[in-house]
Parts: sequence; C-alpha cells; structure tokens
Amino acid sequence: MTRASRGDDLVVLVRGDNRRLARLLVLAVAPYRLRLEAMGRSREAESPSLFDALTSLRRDLDSTGWLPAVQGARRDAYPVTGDPTMVWTHGMGGTPRPRDGLGVLAPVEDVSLLATVAQQAAAFRSWKS
Repeated sequence: MTRASRGDDLVVLVRGDNRRLARLLVLAVAPYRLRLEAMGRSREAESPSLFDALTSLRRDLDSTGWLPAVQGARRDAYPVTGDPTMVWTHGMGGTPRPRDGLGVLAPVEDVSLLATVAQQAAAFRSWKS
C-alpha cells in the first residue's frame, strides 16, 4: 500500500534548524484531496495530480517559512507525466522512466534539497533552458 493510498501520515516540517511534525491526510484520490494539519491550523487542497495538490498546500506554507520534508517539495523535483503520484528529479539524467520516479509524499532525509514553490519553479525553468 502506498503512502497516498494509506490515507494519513506524519510529515516533518522544516524551517532552518527547526523541525515540527504535522499530519498529512490523503482524503480522496482522482482528484487528490489533501489536508495538512499543523501548528493549530488545517489546510486543504484538491487537484487531479498529487503533486499539484501538494504544491497548493506548500504555497500556503511558504508564507510561514516551513517546508514539508517530502520528495515533491525538493528543488529538483517535477511531476511524472502519466503518474499523478510520482516525481522525477533533474539529476536523474537521460529520459526518466516511470519506474525511476519517487513518491510525491515519500520522506526526504536531506533537507537541503527542499525549496519553496517559487524556488522549485525557478530551478525547473533553469534546468529546461
């Protein structure tokens, strides 16, 4: 069973050297509806893509300085075409294959890879040019 299909998980939020646990719930699939419960607030987002639903939640978090420590929030991550639950990274080289993807909500250990939504979009534009 994948993280997306289990329904809820704890996720680490990162701001500098600070860490907090938050609850990330996958409320529905097709379209994906996520709820992030953190710091006394609940935020929800919905999209046909798990990556896009996460991005919507991240936009709200960006104003607080907190970043979710998941693969979909990496500076070098971008969505897999044809699989709304996976991301590829710029460093994979060549033509990425679906089996090379990383789960959007899979944990990230190296928090230096995390970025805001704007930083992630800029990194993708730079990589594509």
